[in-house]
Amino acid sequence: MSLRYMSRVGARAAQAVRESTSRSVKEKAQSASSSASMARGRAAGSLDSGRVNAAAAARRKAEEEKRRRAEQALRTVMFLSVWGPNTS
Repeated sequence: MSLRYMSRVGARAAQAVRESTSRSVKEKAQSASSSASMARGRAAGSLDSGRVNAAAAARRKAEEEKRRRAEQALRTVMFLSVWGPNTS
């Protein structure tokens, strides 16, 4: 067998492995996504809408507070890096 033939066979085998791997990853992702959406649907269905809305609002408020604190920390670092003591 020639080297060219062997390289083509190897390339095809590698491509087949990549395709099967990507297919299985996509299928797992879709499966996980559908399972998660079904679980969310069951959870939302078991709670009344007022509790769901209150929980979502509390989560958004906590995320906003976390974002605000991170932004303030970045401002502090930037301020100190520009106006802090000159060590040189």
